[in-house]
Amino acid sequence: MIIAARNLSKFFEVKGVKNTYIRAVEDVNIEIKEGEIVGLVGESGSGKSTLGRLLIRLIEPTSGEILYNIPDNELDELDLAMENNDQNAIKKIADKYSIVKLKGDDLKKLRRNIGIVFQDPYSSLDPRLKIEDIIAEPLIETNTMKGEEAKKRVLELLDEVQLPREFSYRYPHELSGGQRQRVALARGIATNPKLVILDEPTSALDVSVQAEMLELLKNIRKKHNMAMLLITHNISVVSYMADRVFVMYAGKIMEKGFKNDIIKNPQHPYTKALISAVPQVKRIMSRTILKGDPPNLINPPKGCRFHPRCPVALPICGWTSDEIKPNLEYLIDTKYFTEFSNVNIEIKNELELIVHNADPKKLQAIINSEKENIRALYAIKEITSNGKDPIIRLYEYKVPKLIELSNSREVACWIYSEKP
Repeated sequence: MIIAARNLSKFFEVKGVKNTYIRAVEDVNIEIKEGEIVGLVGESGSGKSTLGRLLIRLIEPTSGEILYNIPDNELDELDLAMENNDQNAIKKIADKYSIVKLKGDDLKKLRRNIGIVFQDPYSSLDPRLKIEDIIAEPLIETNTMKGEEAKKRVLELLDEVQLPREFSYRYPHELSGGQRQRVALARGIATNPKLVILDEPTSALDVSVQAEMLELLKNIRKKHNMAMLLITHNISVVSYMADRVFVMYAGKIMEKGFKNDIIKNPQHPYTKALISAVPQVKRIMSRTILKGDPPNLINPPKGCRFHPRCPVALPICGWTSDEIKPNLEYLIDTKYFTEFSNVNIEIKNELELIVHNADPKKLQAIINSEKENIRALYAIKEITSNGKDPIIRLYEYKVPKLIELSNSREVACWIYSEKP
């Protein structure tokens, strides 16, 4: 493997609020093989760019391991050691391949082998530098080349990204968006890295320019056998470019597998929703409309982070009392207000609510009749009484882990699990 991450997390501290964090990436496992293109897809805010920057150590991880150039058999040994909580074996392998603690010259050496192309070609290029200085910067900073040798390499890179050599004397503001992105690409591959991280490389470009950029990336990959992590929210780009795909939502990996498996036969409900949003010629598909907004990662949903928007969520997927309460209030105070009087709902704990002044039988009947309309109600395990008021108890939630469905196909969803 060129690079692999295990249990990788990044929490950003919220300034001005003590002990409060944005859980941008949490317990992510990802691996990229030599010469392959891996697509990392998900909607905006899912943690894709943060994960990409973690892999190159532009930001420091909160926890987890990032392993560089680890042989497949030793990665398998590490996974087994983690499964068995064998700390000695974990440390032995991590000490050989981990890049988490690299500093100084060792970190510079790593960055010769991992390049990055940032999302916005307008803000990622220094407006005060000439193009030749922008492209030469990683060569100089990583002690790869200097002086005339670096200048010669810059001209070669301009040829490779199909820009005129005279552009080396221009400034970024003199170039179009597509030309700037080519400059950013030239900078990203300047040191001839084994892996280049492409953060939304086509999102700021016109459709015609996008096609040219994708062809250019394919040619570079073929010429140099360069591995690529393609970060995008565009399923069509992944369908055209990637070998394998990781689907990310709210800081977690939901599904991973070969491109054709993911595109043609998605398994996770979130992946199905993403794929259904892509228009397809000569193929009739039903569109899955997701309700609600992506979650607040300061206080993410329990269990599966997708469960509040999932059209097929199960009782154990993560429902808690504070999610059930608004639904009960809607039913009691609005839809069936004639059936109840002076009802007050109290959250006793994460999995229990007390419905004061409500008739248990009426409450049970209404909940049963509304389950098809309000998915969260399936999380109600039982309704008992304390002698006066109904007590609603919920199923205990569980966090789904990636399980293997077939060769190289894994999904984090209880629908495909045996009894948890």
